[in-house]
Amino acid sequence: MSAAHWHLVLNHIPLLGILFGAVLLAFGLWREQEDVQTASLGLLAVAGLVIIAVYLTGEPAEEGVEGLAGVSHDAIEAHEHFAWYGLVAGVATSVGALGALLYGAVRQRLARWTVQLTLLLALVSVGLIGYTANLGGKISHPELRGDTPTQAVPEDDHDE
Repeated sequence: MSAAHWHLVLNHIPLLGILFGAVLLAFGLWREQEDVQTASLGLLAVAGLVIIAVYLTGEPAEEGVEGLAGVSHDAIEAHEHFAWYGLVAGVATSVGALGALLYGAVRQRLARWTVQLTLLLALVSVGLIGYTANLGGKISHPELRGDTPTQAVPEDDHDE
């Protein structure tokens, strides 16, 4: 597998992991189920750390696709620039989740404020990582960039 393959495979883990982790964490807070909160914090911790691998495979992936037909250099640059924000948000979510788990272990019970803070970080992360992923999709998908006509061109009809 090339660096571009690894980048594409890995980039789904932080986005979907943090999204599902946030939903699960919100459910655990709403239902006041500490075991659900603990599981979701674990998911958020792992998903947030995977973004480091996604970020590190980005530059080699760029080198592999630069110059290919249909690949937008401008889209690569926009994606690369915004990826830093996604990385910071993902790592912050992971650190928040690990901190909530460790603080909870010391107290022998999760502190609600640490779980709420982690949920806030996760929601911000989903937005930033989702936007970064959207920019990444525009790299080789002209239909997402608006480069292609929106209406189909009718074919000539030769019924003579």
